[in-house]
Amino acid sequence: MHNSEDGQTYDRLLSTKPGSWIALIRLVEDDFPDEHWASWKGFVLPLLRTCINAGLDQYFRVGQSMSHIVFSTTEEHRLEKYSPSPLRITIRSEDHGQRWYIARSYRNIHFSKPDSEAPIDSTTAFTVLKSHLSDLWRETHPSEALPEPLGIGSGRMTG
Repeated sequence: MHNSEDGQTYDRLLSTKPGSWIALIRLVEDDFPDEHWASWKGFVLPLLRTCINAGLDQYFRVGQSMSHIVFSTTEEHRLEKYSPSPLRITIRSEDHGQRWYIARSYRNIHFSKPDSEAPIDSTTAFTVLKSHLSDLWRETHPSEALPEPLGIGSGRMTG
């Protein structure tokens, strides 16, 4: 964030699940400017926008930990403040955005091995993410039906 007003806007956005998506898109667009991040941004931004267009932003919070994109159902920002640590789905890359993975864990996978991890690419990312978010929802909201955006349907990333 560039000034205190920007910081206040960012904090306001983080107070809601939909706002967390807007804040992350702004962060990715503004704070990862150089060519080193071009491939990473080229994967992350279309995926985030596809998720918003599908309505997932109404049910899930999104954030980042360094270059990892983290999805949860928590009501508040900052997963590290929760005890016990909540389930999260993380998308990460290797080799400057050349290889991508989706992981399920209860801890930050920068410091802990995930419970499971699978490779993804731009053609599978949205569909695989929806499957993982369905599992996340079932575990964190066991008495509630799956949100409509997680229903069956083709998911194609938009650019």
